[in-house]
Amino acid sequence: MEINKRLLIQISKKLLEQISICLGALLFFTFYFGITISNLAPAFTFGIFLLPVTMGMVNVFSFYLIPEYLYKQKYFLFALYTIYTLIISFFFIALSSFYGFIFINSLDTIDKGFMMSKNLYLIIIGVYLIVLLTSLFSAYRESYKIHLRNQELQYELVNGELQLKQDELSYLKMQIHPHFLFNTLNTIYGSAIAKSNETPELILKLSNLLDYILYQTKKSVVPLQDEVDHLKDYLDLEKLRHVEKLKIDATFPQQLTGELIAPMLLLPLLENSFKHGKSQANEAFVELRIEVGEGNINFFLKNTFEKTDHKESLESSGIGLQNIQKRLDLLYPNAHLFTFEKVKGYFVVNLQIQTNQPKSV
Repeated sequence: MEINKRLLIQISKKLLEQISICLGALLFFTFYFGITISNLAPAFTFGIFLLPVTMGMVNVFSFYLIPEYLYKQKYFLFALYTIYTLIISFFFIALSSFYGFIFINSLDTIDKGFMMSKNLYLIIIGVYLIVLLTSLFSAYRESYKIHLRNQELQYELVNGELQLKQDELSYLKMQIHPHFLFNTLNTIYGSAIAKSNETPELILKLSNLLDYILYQTKKSVVPLQDEVDHLKDYLDLEKLRHVEKLKIDATFPQQLTGELIAPMLLLPLLENSFKHGKSQANEAFVELRIEVGEGNINFFLKNTFEKTDHKESLESSGIGLQNIQKRLDLLYPNAHLFTFEKVKGYFVVNLQIQTNQPKSV
């Protein structure tokens, strides 16, 4: 039922369009051929004879030749079929004019001066002028429809890409959170087994970190100070865990002036350094340095790593590095520098990002 209703509406629109063109053509013929006479009746009558061939040409050009050949850039075929159409139409215009003149001449009430003032070339020009104007209007209307469709498709494409980026970022964050939580809970578990008096403090710091992860990471950006504060909390957790086996050299900005950063970019890097930098036999070393200036945030991280990890590729050193790289590509395109390498027993990470980013996704 709904399909039939839509079909009926489309047919009604097409019919109304054809009627409008017919009335417009008749009105044009009436004034075009009757401009030099006082009685417009013969001009109107003559226009009726020219109407079939005129409407035929209008439909051929507007609904076939232009959309099927001109819009599809088949210029040779369009030119060829246009020539064929003009030749055939010339014959039908002449035929319609001949019978139109005979009919008007048979009417005693019609002024015979109309006959003498018209010639075939003037008639052809009048018909072709209507076809040209109608075809131009049809071409403009179709071009406008194509423009609107392209805008709509472009809008849908942009929205689709935006949704994909949002979904990918959410997926990357979901990977980071369980990983980080698992390692921190292991720290608290070890402290509880040892019946350490530091366990309550560990739980409190973990609570702060979870609050940051669960709520602050839903934002597109957070103050850099928040990320730094939670880096300090994480360092305190690791200090309490490793005690004398851990040496940390951390340098943070003395004063921050409202710089913004995407949440959970720096914390996973630090977590990754402890995951692969711990050592049971030797003292673990972590050097962390954050600098802010000239529109950039510079993050430097250096840590020892297990000898057993030496044969591992850089890409296999935790999901954190891979996820950070993907998030940087999405959030800071062409506005970041991220490198990591193993040099002389140390794993070194350098990250530089522009503070006027990230992109809103």
